[in-house]
Amino acid sequence: MIAMAPTKAVRTCAGCREQRPREALVRLAVVPEPPYVVPDARGRLGGRGVWVHGDRKCVESAARKGGIARSLRRPVKLDPDTIADGIVRQLERRLEGLLLGAYRARKVAVGTDAVRESLAEGRIRLLCAAEDAAGRREELMAAAERLGKACVVLGPKAEVGRLFGRGEVAVLAIEDVGIAAEVNRASAHLAGLRPAGSVPHKERVGAEESSSVRGQVEPVVEDQRPE
Repeated sequence: MIAMAPTKAVRTCAGCREQRPREALVRLAVVPEPPYVVPDARGRLGGRGVWVHGDRKCVESAARKGGIARSLRRPVKLDPDTIADGIVRQLERRLEGLLLGAYRARKVAVGTDAVRESLAEGRIRLLCAAEDAAGRREELMAAAERLGKACVVLGPKAEVGRLFGRGEVAVLAIEDVGIAAEVNRASAHLAGLRPAGSVPHKERVGAEESSSVRGQVEPVVEDQRPE
């Protein structure tokens, strides 16, 4: 018998009604009292849930046009900015945790010379650059592109350096496939959820975006138990 490839779980954004793989959306866990929904970026909270794109417009549409209210099965007044800002805070903590986890596991190359070595030896899985990085950033991004790797833009050098106990860090390379995928995903959501005018959080180089599956169906509301 020919083994069938596992299919990805698909969910529907409560804002735009677009169907996407679950990994491309952010889960909101439904709670009975205000604020009625809480961010669940890792999908670990039990109970009912609703999904939205990591995009402020989708969050606003879900809050104002009834996508979230349908999951609560009653009319409620929701503040889309409060919901979006809550997701941003959780994703920022998630991103810091992933970077620290990679550092502790010795799966991150920190600094220009270390990143060059990671590139040369083919260990890099994701290039991360501080938003105010200068100098050789473009050179390293071009090298990552040649290897078909993606690049995400983090916060200022001083903030990135603080995570690793250094004064400043301009660039780093994630060398673990799983951590790289999670950092990339969190960065993509943050790019769409941060307020207008924020520094872009993510740049793609040499890596394809997953295609979307469109469908005019009701948002998926699920019951989920803790793992």
